[in-house]
Amino acid sequence: MENLIEQLTAKNSEYVHSVTKQLMLQGKSDEEVKEILTEILPKIIEGQKEGILARKLLGAPVEFATQYKIEDKAEHQEKEKNESPFLMWLDSALLFFGVISVVMGLMGLFQPQASVYGVLTTLASSALAGLVMYWMYKYFYSAQRAQKKGKGFAMLALAMVAWAGVSVLVALLPKSINIVLAPYVTIVLGAAVMVIRFLIQRKFNVQSSMARPTR
Repeated sequence: MENLIEQLTAKNSEYVHSVTKQLMLQGKSDEEVKEILTEILPKIIEGQKEGILARKLLGAPVEFATQYKIEDKAEHQEKEKNESPFLMWLDSALLFFGVISVVMGLMGLFQPQASVYGVLTTLASSALAGLVMYWMYKYFYSAQRAQKKGKGFAMLALAMVAWAGVSVLVALLPKSINIVLAPYVTIVLGAAVMVIRFLIQRKFNVQSSMARPTR
């Protein structure tokens, strides 16, 4: 690489020095800087033979160095939330299932005579609650909410009626089908579902239906 640097004109040598400085300011190691220079020096010398300055060939030092800037991928993903309808519904459904299960379990522990939900009731309620929350996000919170609000009221009303109706019907099922788990089991199940929801959110960066979009 030293041989190549010696072949540079004064202006191109000054350009390489400026590029090196900018790369170092970005936190590049000596080894990384050498790799980049090894890549661009032959191009600069080739252009130099044709009378083309490095600045014109590669752009200003700051501009050139910017393309090698290390981006924080986690930060980028945070800005780009996953708005998959299925994942957003699943996120809300798991949240409701976890919360309902923990509440029902605690009620079973401290108020043994209290009426608590069976597993099927919790599943049905959570699934429909997740749908309601997704539709609220889609028709009222999203960037296109102004154009969708009328349809949103109709869809939300339909979902709320279905939610109430299905919850009542499932609750009427015999306990042999709509099983009521022991309080401790219900609490552990709810907590486990909450952990699963957290892991899914972390892996797929899911936009919560209960949070307004940040963009």
